[in-house]
Amino acid sequence: MASLLLEQQEKLRRVVDDWRLQSRDLLSDLHASSGSFSSYNATSSSSDPIHLHVELTDDLEDLSSIIESDNVGVAKFLIALSHDCLEISRLSQLANKNLYQQLFLFGHRWGPQEVLLEGEPQKEFGESLSLFVQLYGIVDDLTHLLVNLLQQLNAVYSNYDRSTRPMSSFKTINLRTVLESLGEGLSVLILLDEIVRQNGNIRSHISLFARMLSQVKIDVETFGIALDDLDFLDQVVENLQRLFTIGFFKRLVQADSPLSTTLTLVKSNRKLLDAFSSCFYDSCSETLLRLDSWKELPTDRLKIIYVLALFLFSLHASGEAPNKKLFKLLEDLLEKLPLIFFGGRKVLLFEILQTKCPPGLSAWLSTLEASKDFNLIQKNFLIRLNELYLRDWEVIRDALSCWAVSFQSSIHPLTEVQNEEWLRLLLKQIMQGVILADRLHVLVVSMLDLHASLEVPLKRERVKSLCHMIISLKVIGNIFQMRGSSIVQSFPHIMNIIQSDIEWLILPFKVKLQSELAKGTQASKLGLFNSLSRGGKDMDTKLMDSLSLVLVSLQMLGGGGSTNRQLIFSVAQDALQSIGHLDIDFLRIRRLMSKFRIVSNFQSIVSESVDCSFLYWRREMAQTWLSMIYGDNSKSTWIQFILDAFSDGLRLLKICNVDKLTLKSYEQDIENALRNEIITPLCRDIEADLRLHVHSTHLKGSVFINPTKTGVRNLSWFVRMRPLRLPFKFIDVKLLVEVYLNFAFYGHSVMPNYDHKIYSEMRHLGELKYGLELDALHHLERSSCPEFDIRRIFKKLVMYSERYSYIILKQVLIENDFDGEEHGKHLRIISADHVASYITDHGLKPLSLVSDMVLDFLNRMLINLNELLQHDTLVELSMRNIGYGTSDFSLQQGDLRYALGKLSIGDHESLQLEQVQSIVTRIGNVLGLLRITAAGCSYYLRNNSWCMPNPFLILFFDVMVFG
Repeated sequence: MASLLLEQQEKLRRVVDDWRLQSRDLLSDLHASSGSFSSYNATSSSSDPIHLHVELTDDLEDLSSIIESDNVGVAKFLIALSHDCLEISRLSQLANKNLYQQLFLFGHRWGPQEVLLEGEPQKEFGESLSLFVQLYGIVDDLTHLLVNLLQQLNAVYSNYDRSTRPMSSFKTINLRTVLESLGEGLSVLILLDEIVRQNGNIRSHISLFARMLSQVKIDVETFGIALDDLDFLDQVVENLQRLFTIGFFKRLVQADSPLSTTLTLVKSNRKLLDAFSSCFYDSCSETLLRLDSWKELPTDRLKIIYVLALFLFSLHASGEAPNKKLFKLLEDLLEKLPLIFFGGRKVLLFEILQTKCPPGLSAWLSTLEASKDFNLIQKNFLIRLNELYLRDWEVIRDALSCWAVSFQSSIHPLTEVQNEEWLRLLLKQIMQGVILADRLHVLVVSMLDLHASLEVPLKRERVKSLCHMIISLKVIGNIFQMRGSSIVQSFPHIMNIIQSDIEWLILPFKVKLQSELAKGTQASKLGLFNSLSRGGKDMDTKLMDSLSLVLVSLQMLGGGGSTNRQLIFSVAQDALQSIGHLDIDFLRIRRLMSKFRIVSNFQSIVSESVDCSFLYWRREMAQTWLSMIYGDNSKSTWIQFILDAFSDGLRLLKICNVDKLTLKSYEQDIENALRNEIITPLCRDIEADLRLHVHSTHLKGSVFINPTKTGVRNLSWFVRMRPLRLPFKFIDVKLLVEVYLNFAFYGHSVMPNYDHKIYSEMRHLGELKYGLELDALHHLERSSCPEFDIRRIFKKLVMYSERYSYIILKQVLIENDFDGEEHGKHLRIISADHVASYITDHGLKPLSLVSDMVLDFLNRMLINLNELLQHDTLVELSMRNIGYGTSDFSLQQGDLRYALGKLSIGDHESLQLEQVQSIVTRIGNVLGLLRITAAGCSYYLRNNSWCMPNPFLILFFDVMVFG
């Protein structure tokens, strides 16, 4: 019976708690105004159901349709180079979106020492087969594009083919945009090699999968796989296995690669090799000057990878060591930026140089300072980061505060949306927000990773600052999300402003070129274009090519500003600059185009900058930061931002399709950090605060204090928070505190009157000070009876069934008054409250034998009743006296009652009826006692279920123990 009651208790508790949690949401929905969402929290953008994303597109997808020029040579030149650059950019973005992070986490398990079962690696590789097929496709397409682009560049920079326009008009060739696109494509191969090198699961899993395929090919019919599909799969796996072993980049520069023929031509093209070195030097020098300053752009660090890949390729092509100028630049680069983060993981630049440098030129690497003690380089870089932190953190924090206030307060009516001054202000604010987010992201990622990898402990103040940086990142993301609609409405006008600024720099030259070509006088041409080269070149051809490039540039600015148009414009400007030293400010145009690219893609840049998925690798910081936040009442709003930041790691795991155990373990880590550092201390501190206040008022000599304003700490900020949102559940802190206090205060079915009063005061104080909605006191006063023993009653059922009478209306057993004198003044009763009180003190175990005792008593009573009625001749005698024979026909119920009423009963018959009445009464008393016992058990279960939490809906409390 005890086990049955415990099972009923559990069911009742779940039902009550389910209703209690759901009713709050239902009531809030009922009270909410129409059109509002009661569960929506505007302070967190990570869980918004809809994100508004704007992207510049072009109706004309074909490059020949975009580029409209009468100059066929210029059009072909731009189309040929732009097509390869655009395709390389598309594949690079595709690899960044679908390959890098997925490959980094391939085969990742929660426990690093977890032993996989036999067949698990093959199964995991098979489930990720689409990932590796896509990898193979991207690498194959990229290889063909790189070969084609190198052939184009070799033709442009060749000395023997200068008759084609506009190359015949070039004075000095400077195709920096195209060279950087070539470096971007090469960097994809280098980064893939670095990922495969860092993640050993890729090689091991594909090796085991290849062995499995060899076994499948032996018996194809058994597995039901088409032979063509199996051959294709085997070919892809074999090629990938070979590429993983050799390396994607090294495979490209090998003698038997698809690039071998083109590479031979490049080796003999000195101008192209010098162009590689010049592009690396110029781009790297400009970027290093901007690093760690307010002029640094979000794409600068990634561009270093591009030009470094181009530099490594030039080493393979030339077979020569770099000159002193490049060597010095490399040393400065490795000292100022020894590592770069992408996808939340670290890439060491010196290791890239070490693994990708040609074997014959590896000697010069040993002369670099980084090769002597690279750990020392990293430590020096950490010291430099700390200096930057001391220099810039206060400035960044002040700038962030001013930007947030300015950006959110600059609201104008739609009628003024075309106001140029306001649009320029909005453009400036977007750029400031993007740069702030990028700087914070770089700083916090670098400091966390280096302190962990070098095992340098963080000081407490530095930990607080890093927490503040994480909060700032999420705040920036939320502000951009909230202002998204306003920015989108103004977005075309902002783009037009930048385009107009660039047009203002180019349009004067269009007018002058058209004017000079119309005049056709050599003198006027020499007067305006005295800076153009005259060494036997056809001046009219130069002017026509220059005008064609200017017109194409203006045409690209006149469109929607898509990525295609941006790149074609940059290539056209490079070609225009290569023709001669015109008075166009190409440096300013390049800066404006950089701003144009950032603003046109600001949503993606901000999304990557505020993405805190790197915290998955530093998840131990969750407890540290939450503990620090709990220590400062004013930082209670930071909790949601910290949870959002660590929840980014869940999105990373889902994108990378990790196993469910890893995903669940990380969810549990976040939840445990919140429970251990916020909820459990908060519950205990509020309980201690209420107890101290209430008990202090009852102590003699204590000083009077206002309980609603003073206490251990002002913890009301944490209780008044909105329900915390995690990707997998909502956590209502206030509700959890209420559940905890309900159990702590009302965890007993009975209590003394003094405790009853104390807990009533605590409940009232909790409502006043913290706004808690605690349960009303449900304890029954004066229900405790120390002398009551249910076991003794059931053991002596014969005596108690005779001495007590069951009152069905009151549901009590009341003691009989035999003597009618003194004893009648102190009659005892047995009620459900007494039973509930007894169970609270002794548990349900003493009731385990009740059913056996009752059955034994009822059996004995029924046997006695049967014996008593067996020889009953009363009815038989009465039937003969009134002339009815029972054998003739059966009596109706009314006749029987009439006959019994006519009888005159003697002493013997009266004694028999009294005995029957006594037995039936005692049976009724015992059955009533059983019913009272069941009611008492229900009271006990009800009282306990009010304060028991549901483990499936809310967090557990270790202090909750149910008996």
